[in-house]
Amino acid sequence: MRSHFKRIFAVLLFCCLCALPSAASDDTSGSGYHDYQALTQSLKRLQAQYPKLLNLSSIGKSRQGRDIWLLRISGPQGPSSLEKQALLICGNLEGDHVVGSEVVLGIARDWAESYGKDENVTQILDRRTFYLVPRLNPDGAEFFFKSPRTEHPGNLSPRDEDYDWAVDEDGADDLNGDGLITMMRVKDKEGEWVIDEEDPRLMHPKKPESPLESLYALYPEGKDDDGDERYNEDGPGGFNINRNFPHNFGYTPKGVGVYPASESETLALLKFMTDYDSELKTQPHKNICGVLLFSKFDNLAAGFGIECGKPVFPEVPKEESVDSAVRMMMFGREEGPDPARRPAKDPQPKKTHKKDEPLYKEVAEKYREMTGISSAQSGKPFGSLLEYAYFQYGVPAFSANLWSLRSEKAPEAGGEMKSPGKSDAIPGKNPGIQQPGRLRPTARTGGDSEASASGWDGEWLDWIDKQNGGKGFAVWTEYDHPQLGMVEIGGFQPYLRVNPPEDTLEELSRSHAEFALYLASRFAEISMDAPVVTRKSSRLFEVKCMVRNNGAFPYVTAMGERTRRIPPILVRMNFQHDKEMELFGGGRRVDIPNLESKGEKELTWLVISEPGKAVDIVLRARNGGGTISRKAVLR
Repeated sequence: MRSHFKRIFAVLLFCCLCALPSAASDDTSGSGYHDYQALTQSLKRLQAQYPKLLNLSSIGKSRQGRDIWLLRISGPQGPSSLEKQALLICGNLEGDHVVGSEVVLGIARDWAESYGKDENVTQILDRRTFYLVPRLNPDGAEFFFKSPRTEHPGNLSPRDEDYDWAVDEDGADDLNGDGLITMMRVKDKEGEWVIDEEDPRLMHPKKPESPLESLYALYPEGKDDDGDERYNEDGPGGFNINRNFPHNFGYTPKGVGVYPASESETLALLKFMTDYDSELKTQPHKNICGVLLFSKFDNLAAGFGIECGKPVFPEVPKEESVDSAVRMMMFGREEGPDPARRPAKDPQPKKTHKKDEPLYKEVAEKYREMTGISSAQSGKPFGSLLEYAYFQYGVPAFSANLWSLRSEKAPEAGGEMKSPGKSDAIPGKNPGIQQPGRLRPTARTGGDSEASASGWDGEWLDWIDKQNGGKGFAVWTEYDHPQLGMVEIGGFQPYLRVNPPEDTLEELSRSHAEFALYLASRFAEISMDAPVVTRKSSRLFEVKCMVRNNGAFPYVTAMGERTRRIPPILVRMNFQHDKEMELFGGGRRVDIPNLESKGEKELTWLVISEPGKAVDIVLRARNGGGTISRKAVLR
């Protein structure tokens, strides 16, 4: 009988594991998900196949020494890759969001195979440079390919999560041996949860009238390994890379060394974007004119624009209050709010600039049209690359989360990143990226909760039952826990609500490759007409020149004007014979801070010179197409 049950358990375990995404082989076919080794081999083979189009380099190392790969893609025609305007594409910032790296890899493959065959791909790659970072968090992503499976959004920097001077000593445990880390529910009169009356798989927050006998506590699957009466609160380290960028940063600093860009992965990307090259005498990647991310945040299908979330800062320790009479004696005033302790006003911008909203709205509408993804769920970011790229780097920044429950209703206008209401959710309707509000343990379980998400669990179960063949939920089963007594173990399988089935990856890659080309084609296109010379007198000449932006985007966003990071359009007039020519009107150097889409600016100079001499007018627009030279003979 015992061997019979063992065989049944083995079959059930095999079926559960088969329902999960698998690791790809080390080819470039794109089948399945790629672990670090397979991803590295795929990138190297792509570069070997298309050496004139692709360049692979490492921009840094992860905590565990894995390379953070960057693939530069640019056609051999036209200016050099550093002179062309560039789009930065980055995926897999959160360790568990592996779909992002697969889509970036698929985009690279699509373009490499299409260059020279597809007119649109060829034309745009010859005019633009693309910097692709498939996996910014290679350490955290490896959890996806290990057993037991547990979602891990951070990297692997050791951290003391429970302030006991030990790191990573109380992680999850696969108690029932099914290869999955799910949840435990145990009857507890002080618990915060109750079982749903209609579907016993679901747990809901308790209500005031809930009987004490119906209450449960929820914990991640595992034991209290360090004896502090908390469960799995200090597992393998980690800092969410997409919470570590220097805008709107806020994170409970458990342990030491936690600050903006404290992680090697974050710093590697920031250095790539901003470092000065002494040999080139410039910031070589200042040509980045836009950023496209694949992360858990979404401002393309979930809404448009960027609205920052509320960062989490450590609480200031409360001091014992002083008797008002004592305060009057000591400080000459009665007890009350201390002006010196009032929090300073946060100077950081937190919402899309009004002037930039039309740009974000236009791009979001085009995204939905091109990808067929009309809605998505998204929380509000803090400390994210999305925020840094727009609010500080000054370029348009977009993020798609690729996989979540969808809504039939279009997102509301207003420039905010919003989640559809529960009543609007249509499970499986264009199923796409990560569902950010998923059921997480409460504070007493030691979990890292992003949002309370029990409201979406029913919709996910409906999708599992109706569209995923019933696969994706581990049925609650009893287990005799060594510390808690009899518990039930079950819940959603890890990664189910974060990464889509692998048979969707090819279409996601294809549609987002087209969208990325569209996005890069919208950049500002600065041009300069041939100069017009008018003779005003025998030795006085008027020179006029029109500068235009033929692109769909402004040269600088309104937020970019505020940051002043992007250099202005620079126009210089040079004389053929400096000693024999004199500038009577206008400046030898003219800075144009910005030109809106289809905007133009006329420049006028008055030059004193003998007829027949020439002037050179040189325009430099680093974020608008490079350098243009025009020559005019004074006649």
